[in-house]
Amino acid sequence: MSAQHTLTYVGARGLAAALNMASLAVFTRLAPTETYGAYLLVLSWALVLYGATCQWPKFSFFALYDEARAGVQAGTVLRLLAVMIGLAALAASVAAALGLVEPRAAAAIVAAVFGMTAFEGSAEIARTRLEVRAVALSIVLRAVLVLGLGSAALLATGDPVHLLLATALANVLAALPACLAIAPLLRGAGSLAEAGRLLAYGWPLVLSFGTAALAQTIDRFVIGGGIGTRELGAYGAVADVLRQSFVVFGDGIALSLISLAKRDARAGGMAAARPVLEDAARALTLVAGFGAVFFLAFDDLVVGVLLGPDYRETALSVIPILVAASILLMVRSYYFGQVIYFAPSSRLDAVASAALLVTTGGLCALLIPRFGLVGAALAVAIGQGVACLVFVLGAGPRLRMPLPLADLGLIALAALACWAAVEGVDALGLGGGVAIPAKLGLIALAAGATAWRFDVAGVAGLAARLGGRSAR
Repeated sequence: MSAQHTLTYVGARGLAAALNMASLAVFTRLAPTETYGAYLLVLSWALVLYGATCQWPKFSFFALYDEARAGVQAGTVLRLLAVMIGLAALAASVAAALGLVEPRAAAAIVAAVFGMTAFEGSAEIARTRLEVRAVALSIVLRAVLVLGLGSAALLATGDPVHLLLATALANVLAALPACLAIAPLLRGAGSLAEAGRLLAYGWPLVLSFGTAALAQTIDRFVIGGGIGTRELGAYGAVADVLRQSFVVFGDGIALSLISLAKRDARAGGMAAARPVLEDAARALTLVAGFGAVFFLAFDDLVVGVLLGPDYRETALSVIPILVAASILLMVRSYYFGQVIYFAPSSRLDAVASAALLVTTGGLCALLIPRFGLVGAALAVAIGQGVACLVFVLGAGPRLRMPLPLADLGLIALAALACWAAVEGVDALGLGGGVAIPAKLGLIALAAGATAWRFDVAGVAGLAARLGGRSAR
């Protein structure tokens, strides 16, 4: 089951990532860097508002899910989300009234928060219920709609606010498959007692998610305010390429393996979940190692294909550092950070988020004036590393996420050997028509062999079963 779940989720995330890359390629050609930078700035405010209001109920639901109370829990979460959207709208209205943001931008921010809440909330409940196909369909549908509606908005007006509204609508429409899969649960009655349990677990997340959202966008606020939206457009575009690439796999692994581990932990404690969690650690290390090799080998090609020509010089200057930052983000969010779902409280997430904000914000203030965009990338990478350490050191021995160190070290060595082989191909001075396929083949072969050797996400076992069936 773990292999099928992982392949379904990662496949959906992979297809969605390809479509999102296509969206980025189209958007950066339809929009000048200033326009795309302005869109990223407004989107950043929407992400902070979403993190501070509407993100915590879905995680509380996943952590406290009980099959016997599923209907009441889902109905309660739905009502809590409605209240949180109201609070988000109130906060945006106050900001507009005080002149902190234009009224139409405030309205677009609220629409974006509503869209994120509808999509993420329905997908979280559906994945907790192991509705794999419905969640996968929603994931792919959102990517299709963002490409179509976003392109239409830029072609029609070229307005960054309209682009944000288009992505909000895409989120709402893409939530429909997941909503249909959990429709019986959504008709469940709310419960004040259940709301109290969800809030008792999740109140630290109200602080931590808002703090984390601010920490993960503060570099963009500083760049947009201190350097300019043109530079922010180029920096944010390449950061989004890398984050999307690593997060898509991390999210797919978490959606599948962490969901199964949580189910096993409910039945037999942390010890029962250990094998699945160790498999998740191997999978994330594989993605991190060979993903880094790919982007370092093909940075110029990736930038040329995915981003407009105005973005190229800035993107190439920060790619190596942002690769490290994206890997640390993936590991923090989709492995070490998942410890809160096995703990009675989510306080550790709040501590990690505070450390992330203080480190990233402080370093942005110090490094961006001196080193510009490279300083911003360094601040993000170091901040993610500090947050990882908080999860590793803050979890007690009973709850600490397991690390099969010998296997992880061998996977990392395999990736390093692959990188050396790729560098060897470059040293031969072959033409692009030969070198590019050769390097792609090396990376694919090495990653596939490593996944097979360690049976990452059960792929070797699944292939053996499929081979047995075809033989019969």
